[in-house]
Amino acid sequence: MTSPKGTAMPALKKTMRAVRLDEVGPAENLKLVEKPVPEPGPDEVLIKVELAGLIFGDVEARRGTYFTETRTPWFPGREAAGYIAAVGRNVRGLNAGDRVVALVLSLGCCAEYVIASTKPQTLAGNYQVPPADIIQLPDSVSFAQALVYLVNFRLAHLLFHGSSQVPRGTTIVVQGAAGGMGSMITQLAHAHGCPVIATCRRAAEESYLLRLGATHVVNVTHTDYVARVRELTDGKGVRFVFNGVGGDTLAADADVTAPFGEIQAYGYVAGKTPFDLFRIKHSIAIKTFSADDFFATPMFPAATAAMHEWFRSGQLLEASVILPLAQVAEANRMLERGEVLGKIALRP
Repeated sequence: MTSPKGTAMPALKKTMRAVRLDEVGPAENLKLVEKPVPEPGPDEVLIKVELAGLIFGDVEARRGTYFTETRTPWFPGREAAGYIAAVGRNVRGLNAGDRVVALVLSLGCCAEYVIASTKPQTLAGNYQVPPADIIQLPDSVSFAQALVYLVNFRLAHLLFHGSSQVPRGTTIVVQGAAGGMGSMITQLAHAHGCPVIATCRRAAEESYLLRLGATHVVNVTHTDYVARVRELTDGKGVRFVFNGVGGDTLAADADVTAPFGEIQAYGYVAGKTPFDLFRIKHSIAIKTFSADDFFATPMFPAATAAMHEWFRSGQLLEASVILPLAQVAEANRMLERGEVLGKIALRP
């Protein structure tokens, strides 16, 4: 294999460690296996993974409850940060040795190496995936920082600036604000001059959220969320609620959303609990979210540009938990228990 410039590439290992799931179910079903290091095709690059990011969607897929079917054997991980180890002959603009962070929807990032295609792919079951989103990193941004922003920052930007178009200075509520998405929405809102009422469940999350720029933190384990938000807003409620928690929290959100306000329901880590829309006695909007709908719009490149600008600002968070690849099951359990502040990653 040679680079586009014709220079010889260093010899690669023949085998690598990778995480594999043979049966959907509990975290213990995730196993570390040896498999051949793949060779990139003409339109692909091979990334030497230094850190692999995890999101709650990985947990859902492992359980078999994600919105797409988990076909086994399944090799998890859609976020990788590392170095390009080899490139296919048709690839331009990427070279061996480049520091990159990549969103790879064909999966497999929880491994020592992962293939990332620069072209759309059709996977088993006629599942269509777009090209991998491969972003070259400036030297000033570490792998542990880049993973925090690769997915969650841009999705948060799509919600906050794209879908909701929150006016500057408007008070918002962020449910589950210490998680990966919640922390990004909190940061974006703070930068936009918006007072943030952030909810959490642990004392450690309270101080973390205040450092991120939250104006008020409501620990829902010992505080009546609805009463506190109404107190903080003089009984008026807020125009925007961002909820990645789901469960019975959506019903409570309706009681703190002002007339003509909106709830962004973008996640369900606490479950998919239905609630009675018709008990709501005022006019509000409830928005659902699918990132796929935004990729072909101008909102996605705007979010990517904003991420690069954020990289240049120098005020970056890092993954708060980094575990060895062999501890992938424990990383999954930490996500399930809600114990992660911001981002969790695995080191192969």
